[in-house]
Formats: sequence, structure tokens, C-alpha cells
Amino acid sequence: MKKVLKNIIVMGLITVVVLSMPTTAMGDTPSSWAVSQVQTAVDLNLVPKNFHSNYTKATTRGEFCALAVKVYEEVKGEITNYGSITFKDTKDINVEKAASIGVVSGTGNDMFAPNDALTREQAAVMLDRLAQVVGKPLPNQNPIFADNTSISSWALDSVGKVQRAGIMSGTGNNQFSPKAPYTREQSIITIKRAYDVLTGAVSPNPVILNSAVSISQSLKKGMTDTEFNQAYTVAYSIASKYANLERKDQIEGVFADLADMRHSLGWEYSMEAKHYSDVYGFFVLSRTSCAGDVRAAALCLELLGIPWEHVNENQYSHQWVRAELNGTYVVIDVNAPYVGYELVPYKHPLIG
Repeated sequence: MKKVLKNIIVMGLITVVVLSMPTTAMGDTPSSWAVSQVQTAVDLNLVPKNFHSNYTKATTRGEFCALAVKVYEEVKGEITNYGSITFKDTKDINVEKAASIGVVSGTGNDMFAPNDALTREQAAVMLDRLAQVVGKPLPNQNPIFADNTSISSWALDSVGKVQRAGIMSGTGNNQFSPKAPYTREQSIITIKRAYDVLTGAVSPNPVILNSAVSISQSLKKGMTDTEFNQAYTVAYSIASKYANLERKDQIEGVFADLADMRHSLGWEYSMEAKHYSDVYGFFVLSRTSCAGDVRAAALCLELLGIPWEHVNENQYSHQWVRAELNGTYVVIDVNAPYVGYELVPYKHPLIG
């Protein structure tokens, strides 16, 4: 197996959306794994115009207020009664609107720190509060991340809620990374997920369609039961977000989430280290090969009840997932990253 096509643009199952993305400068588009989801959020009018650039830049606290207010006003209508809560360091209308409805509070001494980078745990709290003020509170759950002890006490409940609702997931290696910054493209995708939950498009208490499935031995190979169960928990949290969607949306959602994880910083590509080719390596150790990528995607698809095939399994060549969709087949390649219709049976559209 070889690591190939690392910088190929992610292709949607119907069209290549990167060409239509809003942009203010040549090449100023989202990361390949984020293109489709960001475009969907733009089409839904959830992304303020000043967010149509610098997608990999860290989101500020003030900027995330603009996203939260956009969702609130799309769902509940314009916020007109604001200004009773103000801050010494900003006159941003969206900060004042978010404060007036209870989505945010200050940092003390009538300050808000609007230009500070938003942390992941701060985003979780804002999203939890947004759901409450919209009138769609998220169901309770204790977070199930390996770094739970690093999550601030004031954010712990909110992190569990957004995890259960499928609005936020981890950063790899079963970590939440609560103090890490949140990029613009991550914020846009998250706010789109929140919008789906708040409008009823996705259940905040998802049910896996195929939860009683007997997982194939191919997906369990090389792991202890404890290791597999740890990986299963992460795969479950991903698949559950898409349980009530059409199969095309399920495939695209799983692919985008796994590609996001797979191509984040700190990942190890290996064909020798332990667990390089199984789901424990992918979901828990942030270690993988194309075979590990395949099995990670396959586990999520299997949870969703989507038939899949492991192309070139156990061969010294590139491997990918083949899944049925509307009478034809789709290539799902988290390693590339690439997702698109199969043009010739069992042939990868990009590498043959």
C-alpha cells in the first residue's frame, strides 16, 4: 500500500463544489474535506459575508457570535431587543445580540475579549446555550473523551451535550482538545450541524439504524475487545449524526468527518506500527494506513446499515471502500481524500 493523492480536492457525489465557493482571493477556499459542508451552510444563509474567506484561520469569540446570531435569527426571527448588556471592549452588534439572548457572557469587569481565539470548550458552551434559547435544549450526556479531565468544569456538561447531539466531535485519539482554537471552517460546519438539530432536520438524540449489527471479524481483527470497544464508541458518535438522513448524505457526512480527522495535524502514517491497519489505530491512536482508513469508514457505514466492500483488502496496493448508492457504486477514499461515483467497477476514478 502506498500513501497517494494526498492533496486531491474532495469531490461531492454530484458536482465539484469548490468552483462555486465564495472567495475574496485566488485559492481562498476551505480545506478539501470541508468544501461540501461549508457550501451547504452558505446556501442555507448561515455564513456572514465576512466569513467567506480565511477558512483555516482561528475563529474569534466575536466572530462566533455572528454565526450563533445568524442561526438564531434564521430559526426564531430577528433579534431586536438588545443593547441592555454591553461591554467596554466591543460595540459589535452580534456580540450584544448574543449576550441579550443569553448565548454569551463576558470575561469579567464588563469585558468580552472579542478578538481572542475561540476555544473548543467555549464553542461547546455557546452552542449548548443557543439550543436552550431557541427552545430546543440538547439531551444530557457525560462526555466520553480521553481528556475529560482537561475540560473546564463550567464546560463539561455542554461538551457532553454537543457530543451526544452530534454537533461537535473529537480531534482524534479520542481527544476533545478543549483549549485548542476553532477554525472558521470548523465553526461553519459546527453551526450547520446545530442548525440541523434546531430545525429538526437531525435528531438531537440520534438512534443508530443498525445498532444490533454483528460486526464482521475483518473489522475486529488485531484488537482486544477493549480496544475495539474504544474505537466503536468514536465511530458510533460519528455515525449517529447521520442516522436519520438519506444514504447519499450519510456517505458524504461520514467521509467528511473521517477526512477531517485523518488529515489533521499529529497523524502518523505507518505500515509497521501496531494497529496501523485497524479501527483502534484510526480512532484512538491517530495512526493509520489506507487499510486503516478503509476499516474506519467501513465501521461507520456498517453502523448505518450501508453495505460496503473493502477493495484490494490484504493486497500491497492502494485500498478504498466501495459502497452502493441508488443502483450504482461510490468510491470512498479517506486517504486521498476522495469521494465520488465509481465509473468502472472496482476501479478508482483517480488511480485506476
